[in-house]
Amino acid sequence: MNEVGPSLVTTYTFKNGKEYVVKIKITAFKGCQRNLDLTVTDKYTGENWQSSYDAAYIENLTHKTGNYKHFDVFVAMLQSGLLKTSESITLDLLTFEDLEFLRARRHERNLCSSLGNATNNRRYLILTYTVEFDRIHYPLPLEYCGLPDPIILQATIRRLQAEIEKLQSTGVNKNLQKRIEHLTIANQKLIQENQRLTSGGKGLKHLLGSIKTLESNVAKERVSFRIQIQKLKAENTALLLKMQQLTEFAGRKPGDGSPALKRYNHSPSVRTNYTNCRQSRSRSSSISSRVKTSRSSLSPGSSMESLRVRSSPSQNTKTCTRTKNSKIDFENLESRIHTLQKMLKEGINLN
Repeated sequence: MNEVGPSLVTTYTFKNGKEYVVKIKITAFKGCQRNLDLTVTDKYTGENWQSSYDAAYIENLTHKTGNYKHFDVFVAMLQSGLLKTSESITLDLLTFEDLEFLRARRHERNLCSSLGNATNNRRYLILTYTVEFDRIHYPLPLEYCGLPDPIILQATIRRLQAEIEKLQSTGVNKNLQKRIEHLTIANQKLIQENQRLTSGGKGLKHLLGSIKTLESNVAKERVSFRIQIQKLKAENTALLLKMQQLTEFAGRKPGDGSPALKRYNHSPSVRTNYTNCRQSRSRSSSISSRVKTSRSSLSPGSSMESLRVRSSPSQNTKTCTRTKNSKIDFENLESRIHTLQKMLKEGINLN
């Protein structure tokens, strides 16, 4: 018989309040048949109950309850119940009288039939599996093995005393004591640090509150910067359009058939000027005779020069003022566009 499965030794307190040492071991018989060895020992009196169950017995037991479980599944359920890792599995250790009382209460019978078995010292480990609308009980009988043999107990005591002497002679105990002292000092330091952190929690809360206010202010500033950037972009586009219009207007020549000039020619003020010019032509016919006499007295070169001198200052002043005004407009527009582009770049970087 070889041990093939995981073994478990633990202390378990049942509903009656007593503590028992429970041992589980999975063994294989003849290489294929697996058995569950279960041992329950009273922690204070040393009384022992044990039994062995093969896989067929466990599976047949679960089949009779109406909720079939495989052998490995049942062993896993038993281990989880002992380790208390599942709330749906509970364990209880009952005597023969307790079991008969439960059966009689379930079937509403008298306890007269069980009085003859009052001296039975067998125990039953009850594994209860609770599901949503049902509870299934799996009873495992345990045979009483009596009190432990005094000879075996004395041998165990001697073995433990020898191990204690060996540990004391090798100095392992001293190393353990030093390690325990070191761990206690570290534990005290951690406790003090924890107290310091808990006492300084108000400062941390204040810092967190200030951080939140700063974050909200930054978010508001980002929104305002985005609005300013949108306004600056709109103003930039408007200025660019205005600059294009001015460049087109400055590049046009008089009489090139531009729509502005056409509108100017077809305006009512131009028509009135045209009628006035026709009326003045009749007057100029009378004046032309006088001019001819004056031309005869003057030389042709001197008359043309005088006309040029008279007409040139006004034209020069007009062209100069136009060029100056256009230069000023272009310079103002370019400087304004540069400032807007700088503001847009700064706003994008901030965003």
